Amino acid sequence: MEPTDLHERLHRLADRTSPPPRHDLADAVVTRHRAQRRQAFALTAVAAVVAGVVVVVPSLLSPAERASVATPVVADVPVPAEADVLSGPTRGSLAADTAFVEDVRRLTWTEADDPDAPTAEVDPPLASRRVVFAGEVAGARWALVAGTDPEREDRVAAAWFTGPAGAEAAQLQPTSLLSGTDAASPVALSDAGTGALVVVAAPGDEISLSRRPEVHADGAVSRSFDPVDAPNGVATVVLPPAAGTYDEALRYRVTRDGAEVTTAMPSTHRSVGASAADDVPVTWLRGEPGDRGPVLTGAIDHVLEITGLPAEELEFTVVWRGDVPASTADTARVDLLAATLPSGSVYLEAVLAATSADGTVASTWCATDLRAGGPALSDQVFALRCSAPFLQGTDPIESLVLIGPPAADSARLLDGAGAVLQQVGLVDGVAVLPPSVDVEGVEFLAAGQSVGSTRPLGYNGLEAIAATPGGGN
Repeated sequence: MEPTDLHERLHRLADRTSPPPRHDLADAVVTRHRAQRRQAFALTAVAAVVAGVVVVVPSLLSPAERASVATPVVADVPVPAEADVLSGPTRGSLAADTAFVEDVRRLTWTEADDPDAPTAEVDPPLASRRVVFAGEVAGARWALVAGTDPEREDRVAAAWFTGPAGAEAAQLQPTSLLSGTDAASPVALSDAGTGALVVVAAPGDEISLSRRPEVHADGAVSRSFDPVDAPNGVATVVLPPAAGTYDEALRYRVTRDGAEVTTAMPSTHRSVGASAADDVPVTWLRGEPGDRGPVLTGAIDHVLEITGLPAEELEFTVVWRGDVPASTADTARVDLLAATLPSGSVYLEAVLAATSADGTVASTWCATDLRAGGPALSDQVFALRCSAPFLQGTDPIESLVLIGPPAADSARLLDGAGAVLQQVGLVDGVAVLPPSVDVEGVEFLAAGQSVGSTRPLGYNGLEAIAATPGGGN
């Protein structure tokens, strides 16, 4: 059974596009996911700049409260001087091998031995191509080639090629393509399998790295950046291999004369090894352990990717698995996955999978959240708007899923003012209901006493984890 899963499609897309060289990467990541899913969700975040470190705070859980967004005071930010990153002499340990460099310059971008490798529709004009970097990296050969973008002559296209140690130019394969970029933009590539990273900036630029976000016990997220050597504007670093298929936790920052040029996520690929997602232990809160399947495994992999943590530092729990109504799909199922982080805070990801009669699986996300450490997961409450109007091969699938402690026997659905819209019964603390846009909060009850309340989850968790702050250290 092969899943036509959003997760894989997003990675194939990411391998063909450059990372956004801006400070709103979290919004870009979430927007990209939403666009792929063809759905619109409201996103909220609160950001405060404290001593140069951006801290993102997850939204409050009580439906009676409303998160307030503080308006930051923006100080004058120094503007970096212009510099052409992608021109000039070739840099890297193989730059002096002129024959190799010339052969790399002539490599086609439109063909690859690996059918999954990214390829361009049209090669940039040969006369415009130049090898920006060629070097030995973590026992392999990497090269960065830039040329005029065939679709936008005022912009630059760039391609990373990689191959084994000692490879001839003809053995290098396209690994990442960037189109429509600016010649002044730094470019970076990471290998999740080996931990290798190359960041190419302008000569004299300073480069620093943030290995992963730090998620605190209260659910706040921060990052710190450490400087690395960057002779001639190129940083070549070998980090521990990533636990996930790709490394979406790593960020690099380039500064020039004290002014920030960019903070971004490098393009990422994996040359060797595999994700640890298949092997991590999972606890099931309700019922007997079920079959993980490709969708739940993909969700575990995604958590490994965005947190950047080793698998052994995370505790995975399936809070609930259950079916939701689906008219044309053979079955539709929701998994609510929780990952307890070293600080005790909890990242949540709800995934919806629809299986057609022919065995094809289509999947998407319902929600993500990031919660402070606190009560046991079995005592917490959750409300999921699982809406998937365009899953391949299915009619719209829409449900409101309520998950509370097993002792909870009813729930009040609340509007934005906290007024009760409806009271519904729960079985084992759970109800699967028709969707309602009017529901802004849910209060769970056991024997008439409140046991917790929550808003329907949005995408605060992904936004907070993916945030790429600019400025500071």
